[in-house]
Amino acid sequence: MRRSIFALLICGVAACGPAKEQADQPEAPVVPAAVSYEGAGAADRVANVAHGERLSFVLGCKACHGDDLRGRNVTEKDPAMGDWWAPNVTLRLAQYSDDELVKMIREGVPHDDRTMYFMPFESLQYVSDTDISAVIAYLRTLRPGGKEMPPVKKGPLFIELERKGEFAPAPEMIRRFQAERPLDLGEKHRLGRYIAMTVCSECHNAKLQGFEGFSPSLDIAGAYEPDELRRLLTTGEGKVKKDLGLMSSTARLRFAKFTKRERDAIVDYLKVRAGRPQ
Repeated sequence: MRRSIFALLICGVAACGPAKEQADQPEAPVVPAAVSYEGAGAADRVANVAHGERLSFVLGCKACHGDDLRGRNVTEKDPAMGDWWAPNVTLRLAQYSDDELVKMIREGVPHDDRTMYFMPFESLQYVSDTDISAVIAYLRTLRPGGKEMPPVKKGPLFIELERKGEFAPAPEMIRRFQAERPLDLGEKHRLGRYIAMTVCSECHNAKLQGFEGFSPSLDIAGAYEPDELRRLLTTGEGKVKKDLGLMSSTARLRFAKFTKRERDAIVDYLKVRAGRPQ
């Protein structure tokens, strides 16, 4: 599943394609989770913007659009997939109101209704109001710069994977993940589950069961001690192998930005989930 793209840290790419009919849109938007990442809802504007900037790492914005969010070709090392350019966010912002940005991030519906792929709408649909507001507040501080990215070009491998159903436009991916969600372990693990829904599910599937041939079920957390999981989420170092490829690079770029409370919450959630009766 999606291994060729994800192996290149595809975490947030918008792509142009034929317009879709209204029937392709999600049947109903998901009610955002009440829980948020630590630091959300800050009354101080500077603190709120800083929270949004941190989330631009955690949620993967900068992994695909670049540290300056001015875009890049995320498939340059896999030409069979084609040329998939993550857009220059700084030049697109002026085209969107805040409400339109929320709709695009949560529902995969851009202002011009073009078809969108890859950006993990399936996971981002669960991001809370306060967290999304902080990300947008941060984005509004960016000065336009750089140039527009070239048009997207589908390669033969992408076309084949799309035909097999391994890639799908945003509305379909959103519906798939609405149907199956990570296990609810109660109030104590709300934050851990929220992180799993908004981040971990992106690569490990809707219920964290993994994608065949690409990512493992997160039941693998049962083989780790809590401190080993914390180290993995901070340095990218695995239990046996130090370099776990995509997981290691994602941990260093994104998960190292977790607060201690967030890191403890996701570790506790994954450990309890892995120990559930099978």
